[in-house]
Amino acid sequence: MKQEGNTLFAKGKYSAAIEAYTEARMLCPKWEVPLVNRALCHRKRSDWSKVAEDCIKALEIDPDLPKAHYMLGLALLEEHKHEEAVTKLTKALEMARDRGATMLDEIWRELARAKLAVWSARHTQQVEERERLQERSEQALRHCAATELQQAQVRKESVEQQEAVEKGLEVTLESLKEVFRQASKDDTPEEIPDWCICKLTMEPFRDPIVTPCGFTYERSALFEHFDKLGHFDPVTREKIDPRQCVSNIALRKATQAYLDKHGWAWGECAN
Repeated sequence: MKQEGNTLFAKGKYSAAIEAYTEARMLCPKWEVPLVNRALCHRKRSDWSKVAEDCIKALEIDPDLPKAHYMLGLALLEEHKHEEAVTKLTKALEMARDRGATMLDEIWRELARAKLAVWSARHTQQVEERERLQERSEQALRHCAATELQQAQVRKESVEQQEAVEKGLEVTLESLKEVFRQASKDDTPEEIPDWCICKLTMEPFRDPIVTPCGFTYERSALFEHFDKLGHFDPVTREKIDPRQCVSNIALRKATQAYLDKHGWAWGECAN
């Protein structure tokens, strides 16, 4: 029944494939493969609640299924459960990376989309909170200055002294604005630093790898270069043995930290 389901799936007959995988599931309830395959059919039909249901059942049988974690993450993302989606997609990425799976790039981009959604929601809330706080702070400062001016007038202080109060208010308000500008600095889009960007993909590093020549590239892009153009460094043109290339874990962690701190930058990975 599984093979029949696969044949039907390849032909785009998803409803019939679902029936075949369901029969296979009934024949062998503890076999996770029909569940994952059925989830794939539901995904093709954008039936995300059923995708999530089948993936959860599959993971109860075998928790080490990158594809099930991935599709569950997609379902959660479509249901706007962004933080839960990040958790599942991160798990899928880690598993896929450990196993050398071919779907790394696809998972990475969906993870970036989920992280961008999480940042956008938090950013909107933080902006609204900062604006309310800034408005209340300015109102309090203006009230204090008005009170001080009234007291100065009662005491019949000089015009210069009253103007000093007004001047002090302007300086304080400008300092307050600068404080809030600095508070929102990490959330303000800017050019991503060059050290985060692969020279081949022109995108932030996902899985950087360093050549014997000392240059770092995105792993998939570098090996595509090897396959198409030959075994030489793209920058120095020196011949190299691909087996001598090693993961640049420090740069991967640094890039991840930068993206997490500047959440807007995930948008550069989600395209």
